[in-house]
Amino acid sequence: MNQKITLKDAHYNVIGYVEIKDNGDKTLKDSHYNIRGYYYKNQDVTKDAHYNVVGHGDILTSLL
Repeated sequence: MNQKITLKDAHYNVIGYVEIKDNGDKTLKDSHYNIRGYYYKNQDVTKDAHYNVVGHGDILTSLL
């Protein structure tokens, strides 16, 4: 079962969502549900919406 986490700023405004798959992969979406990036657990790599590697490890929230 996939999990969805809502991300909020200091004023409790929704700034995005992280959807976590059962295998640990994550998809980051902005507040309008546009995909901003992906994290692949097996590769330990974060990629942008165009699948370009932006860093190693889970740095998804830096894409917001």
